[in-house]
Amino acid sequence: TFKWHDQALVDEQFYKALHNEHPLIADIVCFKGPHINHLTPRSLDIDDCQATMPKYKMNPKAVIEGPPKRQNPILLRQTAFKALTEEIRFVNQNHDSAGKHTARFGEIEQRGLALTKKGRLLYDDLLNQVRARIMPKPDGSNAAEYYKVLAEVFAVFPDDEQTLHDEALAYYTYSLKDSKVKHHAKTLQELLDQDLVNIHPIIYEDFLPVSAAGIFQSNLSDKEAEVFQASPNQAIFEQQLGAEVFDDFDLYEGIRTESIAACLKQ
Repeated sequence: TFKWHDQALVDEQFYKALHNEHPLIADIVCFKGPHINHLTPRSLDIDDCQATMPKYKMNPKAVIEGPPKRQNPILLRQTAFKALTEEIRFVNQNHDSAGKHTARFGEIEQRGLALTKKGRLLYDDLLNQVRARIMPKPDGSNAAEYYKVLAEVFAVFPDDEQTLHDEALAYYTYSLKDSKVKHHAKTLQELLDQDLVNIHPIIYEDFLPVSAAGIFQSNLSDKEAEVFQASPNQAIFEQQLGAEVFDDFDLYEGIRTESIAACLKQ
C-alpha cells in the first residue's frame, strides 16, 4: 500500500508547476496512492546519531531540535537526514531520461521526561529566550554558537531527578517497594516520607510543534529561514476531525493519579 512508485501520474510541466507552488503539494498530488514520507527511529544517543550520519553519506539536519543534551533528558529531541533525490519518470517522458524528486527522508528522535504545565512553561520561556538571541541557520554555519547559547540559557532548568520531582517540573508514576507490607499512608507525601514507593519517570510521547516544523522545513530547502509562526485553530481542526483532541497534560496527569491511587489502596 505504501510502496514508493517512481512513475508520476502527470507530465513534467504539471509537476514543476505544483513543485514551484510548494514541494509537498507535488509530492502528494503527482504519485500513485499514499507513500511513506519518513520513518522515525527512536535513539538513546541522538548526538551520536547526528555525528555519525555523515560517515554513512547521510546529510544530517543542521542542528538537533529541542532542548540541549542533559543528564536527565526532557521532552523530545529530533534530527533528520535530508530527503533523498530520487529518479522519477513523467507521463509521456522519453524512457532514456528521468526527472528528479525529493521527498522521502529519515527522522531520528530521543525522548525524555514528560513535563508538567509548570515545567513546560519554563521550557517554552527558555526556548523563546534562545530564539530571541539566535536562530539556527539552515546551512549549519552557526550550529556551534546555537548549541552554546542553548546550553547557557537552559542551565537554569534543573537537571537532577530529585529536583525535577520535588519541584513538580516533570511527571512520575509510583509503585510500592513491597506490595506485601501493609501501610496506613493517606497521601502521596506520606508514602514518600515513609520511603514506601519507587518513583518512575513518565516518558513524553507527543511532538513539539517547533521541532516538527524545523524537521519538515529542513527537507524543503536549505534556503528557507527557520522562522515558525504558530497559528493553531483547535476548534476548526476538531470540527474537521469529528472528535475532540485529548489534552496531553490531562493524559499524563491521569497516569500519575492512577498510580498514586493504586499505592494508597494497599
